Amino acid sequence: MANRGNQVSLEVIWLASLLLSVYFHKPTSGLNSEAEALLKWKSSIGDQEILRSWVSPSSNSNVTSPCKWRGITCNDAESVTIINLAYTGLRGTLQDLDISSFPNLLRLDLKFNKLTGTIPSSIGVLSKLQFLDLSTNSFHGTLPLSLANLTLVYELDVSRNNLTGILDPRLFPNGSGSTRTGLFAKLTTLECLNMSHNNLSGSIPPSFRDMLGLVSINFSYNSLVGSIPDSNVFRSADKSVYTNNKDLCGEVQGLRPCDAATTVKGGRRKKSKVLVMVAAITSALLFSITIIGVLAFLRQQKLFGSSSRNEDKSKWENPFSVCYFDGKLVYRDIIEATNDFDDMHCIGEGASAKVYKIEIPGVQPLAAKKLKFSDRESEMDMAKSFSQEVAALTRLRHRNIVKFYGFCSQGSHTFLVYELMERGSLSSILSSDTGAKELQWEKRINAIQSIANALSYLHHDCFPPIIHRDISSKNVLLNSELEAHVSDFGTSRFLKPDSSNWITIAGTYGYLAPELAYKMEVTEKSEVYSFGVLAMEILMGKHPAELVSYLQSSADQSISLEDVLDKRLSPPADMKVVDQITIILNVAVSCVSEDPQSRPTMRSVSRLLDMETSSDSIAV
Repeated sequence: MANRGNQVSLEVIWLASLLLSVYFHKPTSGLNSEAEALLKWKSSIGDQEILRSWVSPSSNSNVTSPCKWRGITCNDAESVTIINLAYTGLRGTLQDLDISSFPNLLRLDLKFNKLTGTIPSSIGVLSKLQFLDLSTNSFHGTLPLSLANLTLVYELDVSRNNLTGILDPRLFPNGSGSTRTGLFAKLTTLECLNMSHNNLSGSIPPSFRDMLGLVSINFSYNSLVGSIPDSNVFRSADKSVYTNNKDLCGEVQGLRPCDAATTVKGGRRKKSKVLVMVAAITSALLFSITIIGVLAFLRQQKLFGSSSRNEDKSKWENPFSVCYFDGKLVYRDIIEATNDFDDMHCIGEGASAKVYKIEIPGVQPLAAKKLKFSDRESEMDMAKSFSQEVAALTRLRHRNIVKFYGFCSQGSHTFLVYELMERGSLSSILSSDTGAKELQWEKRINAIQSIANALSYLHHDCFPPIIHRDISSKNVLLNSELEAHVSDFGTSRFLKPDSSNWITIAGTYGYLAPELAYKMEVTEKSEVYSFGVLAMEILMGKHPAELVSYLQSSADQSISLEDVLDKRLSPPADMKVVDQITIILNVAVSCVSEDPQSRPTMRSVSRLLDMETSSDSIAV
């Protein structure tokens, strides 16, 4: 009861001081309150290169808005929604930043700088904040209790600092039936939490088990002890998220079993192993049945395909109203439209397939991906790839994934039918000077956003999650409006949550995550790496091999836009476009981190970029 009283007293004192600071805050003439707060902070930390555009109003200007300052993004009402000064080498503290002046702030990104001091308690006033990244600085002290008020945050990263103390029970409720207060009782939207590389002590509160929205955690390199919480995200996490702690335990590979689990629940542990084995076998069996079913369907098409030739051609009035169109009815029409797949209708070719344009009167133009079989072994491999692609595509519905209409297998022809992407691959556009100039900065920003949205959908909105495994510029297609769509799911895999997901390496050299060289286990984070490489390629107009190598070998992560942007385009003149490109580049740098656990999730990337573009819409 005394503890409860102390907690209430602390909250009341903090709230009162906050209200007083807001009440007595009066902007100086010529400045709105946000501009004044930013200029005051700039004055306290000294004039630095990144802040050169932060200036007071000129004599002929009545009010200064910070919306065109470097690292600042505003909404339509010219209120600051994003402060992004990541990777800028910024020095100083946050103590003189009047956080209460930013009531509409959605994102605060200060990672990879040289900031010191404590995390200010006033940070809790940012009730609309959705993204907070203070990682890779030199902040010290404990986590402020006011973090409890950031109820809309979906990503919180305070890793690689000098934070100390326990994970305060007032932030992490004890899971009892008492009133649920504290940080992670309220943060129902929190998905990604990184507290690694600090000096935190004590245990991880068991109440984390109630946080069903969590998809990514990292508590490594601290001094934590005790059992990990009993929830899926903690049990299924890679052991690296717990390494280099004092004495964590739990039913996770790489951690010692907790004493209670080995003495009191010995029988239960044994039972759980049996259940895991049964689940793994069942998953494997279901996946095998899926493959067999697809192949059986193809075989049926071959056996009964000849009867389709007498069907009424009027069936073409709406043959693609469902995903599995009837291949027996439309096969002959496709053969006629392509002159039996004559090369004059071929619009692209890869190692395992050719792509043909299909034009049938009364039907929108389509594309057929026809598999090439060179020998018996190749036929088996292609059949496997074909079945994987069909199994994946029949489940997908997303505006940034190429629309799949169906498949046919008749005689020597095995092909898939897609929506036609008139402009071809992103790779071919970037390799052409004419195409590259047509793909202006706004189009490139939108393409990167589209790819991020598609991957977020595959990783986080499909169950089980789908890993594409070959994200590269050749597997991103553009329509007539130069809008990007992810394609080619021949190497895709369903992630099985109860198995190790070990696979043979697939993908395109230059886009593969470095850990796949020694650990052939497919994860979402390996695909995040591929996205980072691709995002840099779109901005640079060429594969970023040298830049990625530099980033992974140098402690200096700052990059000059002038050095990396595609020289075939004029430098962006609009400051908002510059800010959006800067944000994308910063995200891409995070994505190609050598440590998989340091990479963001695609959901975080997608939301972050959505937040940026929604704050200031890009006109195309």
